[in-house]
Amino acid sequence: MSPQPISHYEMLEKLGEGGMGVVWKARDTRLNRLVAIKTLPADKLADEGRRRRFIQEAQAASALNDPNIITIYDIASENGTDFISMEYVDGKTLGQLIPKRGMGLEEILRYAIQISGALAKAHAAGIVHHDLKPGNIMINAEGRVKVLDFGLAKLTEPAAADAPSEDARTRTLQPHSEAGSIVGTAAYMSPEQAESKPVDARSDIFSFGAVLYEMATGTRAFQGDSKLSTLSAVLRENPKPASQVVSDVPRDLDRIIARCLRKDPARRFQHMADLKVALEELKEESDSGTAEMAAGSTAAPLSKTRLRLLPVAVAVTLLLAAGAAWFLLRPASKTLPPMRSVPLTTYAGSEGHPSFSPDGSQVAFHWNGEKQDNWDIYVKLVEGGTPLRLTTNPAADHGPEWSPDGRQIAFIREGAGVYAIAPLGGTERKLLDGHADAVAWMPDSQSLLISTAESHQQLHQIVRLDLRTGETRPVTSPPPQANPGDGDYDPAVSPDGRTLAFLRRVGSSVDIYLQPLAGGPARRLTKRSQQLGGLAWASNREVLFSTVSSASGSMWRQVADGSSEQQPVTGVLDGARYPAIAHPANGADRMAYARIVSDTNIWHMEIAPHANGGVRTVAEPAPVIASTLTDHSPQFSPDGKRIVFASDRDGYLEIWVSASDGSGASQLTTLKSSRSGSPRWSPDGRQIVFDSLASGTNDIWMVGSEGGSPKQLTTEPSNDARPSFSRDGRWIYFRSDRSGSQQIWKIPSSTPFKPAVQVTQNGGFDAGESTDGKLLYFTKALAGGGLWSMPVEGGEETPVLPQVRGGLWAAAENGIYFLDLAALSPDGVTPLVWFSFAAHKLVQIGAVRKPILANAPALTVTRDGRWIAWAQIDHEDADLMLVENFR
Repeated sequence: MSPQPISHYEMLEKLGEGGMGVVWKARDTRLNRLVAIKTLPADKLADEGRRRRFIQEAQAASALNDPNIITIYDIASENGTDFISMEYVDGKTLGQLIPKRGMGLEEILRYAIQISGALAKAHAAGIVHHDLKPGNIMINAEGRVKVLDFGLAKLTEPAAADAPSEDARTRTLQPHSEAGSIVGTAAYMSPEQAESKPVDARSDIFSFGAVLYEMATGTRAFQGDSKLSTLSAVLRENPKPASQVVSDVPRDLDRIIARCLRKDPARRFQHMADLKVALEELKEESDSGTAEMAAGSTAAPLSKTRLRLLPVAVAVTLLLAAGAAWFLLRPASKTLPPMRSVPLTTYAGSEGHPSFSPDGSQVAFHWNGEKQDNWDIYVKLVEGGTPLRLTTNPAADHGPEWSPDGRQIAFIREGAGVYAIAPLGGTERKLLDGHADAVAWMPDSQSLLISTAESHQQLHQIVRLDLRTGETRPVTSPPPQANPGDGDYDPAVSPDGRTLAFLRRVGSSVDIYLQPLAGGPARRLTKRSQQLGGLAWASNREVLFSTVSSASGSMWRQVADGSSEQQPVTGVLDGARYPAIAHPANGADRMAYARIVSDTNIWHMEIAPHANGGVRTVAEPAPVIASTLTDHSPQFSPDGKRIVFASDRDGYLEIWVSASDGSGASQLTTLKSSRSGSPRWSPDGRQIVFDSLASGTNDIWMVGSEGGSPKQLTTEPSNDARPSFSRDGRWIYFRSDRSGSQQIWKIPSSTPFKPAVQVTQNGGFDAGESTDGKLLYFTKALAGGGLWSMPVEGGEETPVLPQVRGGLWAAAENGIYFLDLAALSPDGVTPLVWFSFAAHKLVQIGAVRKPILANAPALTVTRDGRWIAWAQIDHEDADLMLVENFR
């Protein structure tokens, strides 16, 4: 439009123009003062949304009274033209003042503190600016900041002091944008604004972080060739730290910017007033010369302001050199914040196996989806945002591992092999056929270490796959006498690429082994012989691993040379599994892990003889022993009136006993080890044997069924577990690896305890005598090998039921009862089967419709076969947790 007068304002010159209006320098002829007039162009008048937002700007800004916020004088309409009369600022925009290499620290803080103060005032009044950028910040000749253009402001009603936050309501103004539209400037938008999600004051904090970044570096934090590519950068990318662009940016400013630019609003500064305090503290440190500069960043040319400070910097350097010894020996001036876990994902279902991108800004993981219907690979930014789904195959995909060069993610497809895919998705590439359990990249990103076997039942070993040739070669050599399903799992390569850490499973015992990748024998690192849930290198000298007690776990660290005892990792929650560490080139390390929360309970069902010689169900299954934590490993007493079980309801997995209906539960042991379990009654009901890690290795213990002091029965350095009494009470059977492989052994149950005697020769996992005491039933392994029998006096081993797994069977007078995991249905139902001694046939008598806890004894039956009980996982989910500043 031509510069014609509007009302009593004389238009002098155009100052600027944007999508929301034209700004003129004008003279108020009544008051004889210079003003700025913002008009809505005539061709925009038909757009009610623009007109509404234009008026909203004036209403929002006029409600504020702050020296750093532009003053609104009037809002009016003249001859069909809407306009705002406001304070005229004789100065330049912040965008015009930022040099190509960024501002000096003094300038940054002088302006940033004023900007943050203005926004804090607006936020306190319930006003979100919504379009903060350098072009909307004016600096006058005296260096005073004026924040302008609230044309996109979103007004929210400040909550009453006693009102819950969710009761906050939008002020009675029309919405600032249409549903699903994006309003604002792409390079400075918050992720939630870019996705047209509801925003609050934390959106301005993100935009302020983008402005700070540009002030410090001279470059935009987010930029692309188009608005769409810029928005993609806002949603998915993290800018290079400011200290890597300009070398003398203080660490504290780097941290402030990074915290503002976190994708997840919950992890930014929560209030602009707090951000202002952080900037003021940095200014105090800068003024006193104590601001900590970033180290290890790439130098960039200094701005003129920085060049003027160079002589001072040289003098300071000389002083520091003169006092170097004092600085090296003095105590640290700052205490690092304690490590603590914060949620990284909180989705429905279960997420697991995190793997960081090389720069630590993203994490890959597997997830069974919002409907818990399929396991696929996903990627998300650590700072927040919507996860990106990479795979959609109906087969289960799991165990993603990000390559060191950041170009691909390898993962396992159940039953199909090893695949790779780009971090942004696309075409999958098959790397290896067959069964695999886990992968680990070598530092060159040209080869993978893979735990593989012909099937779950075969011996597992770790091989190295060369991606250039497709050739594989063995890396580890598991014991050849191991049981089916045993072997080497979960490879992890040290950061320097020299050492392989892996888990070696023998029976139910799992330990960490280390092996030089240049060649040499494997060395056992841990000696606790327990279930482990993943491992990772914290550094070239230290290994992290999680221990598993049924459904819970905890995290430990162990020096790789074995020179000290393992130590717990602080800040990690119960149920921790599968640690992952990010070692970015700059910045603090991060740790992520999966936290599994489950509720395992004991259920029972009554059965009775049937007219046709079979059995029938008297009533539907029902819980008998339940808590919000873990209850498992049940066994009925010989008279059927009580149940002994393991539970962690007091914080440790201990031995408990209750009536057969679940009432009167009482704790028998207080060993406070990481695990005590597998309890079994003596024939007279007076003693209970169990296994425990209380002594540091798995051993057999005994305690009175009414309580008392537990006695340790085995003291060998071997792994001894799964005890049971003989029917005459004279012997205690148990599993041990003291001969070099997992076999069934026995010791006398009375003192003085004599040396143990080996019972089986071809493998054994758990054992129990028949009710008449003539046969010993036993399984060969936890998974695979089936159920066998042999005379108690010794003799030939005879196969009984090939589909039976360790821990999932019980012998009664009329037959063998077992949970048939081999016949598990696609919807997760496990048949409950009875093998009749009389008819010599299998009869399904029921079904368990929840997952079975397969790594602990899960089934028991009364001697007469009338009642049966088992442990099942009634609820389980897993989320990813994050530990910042891991050390």
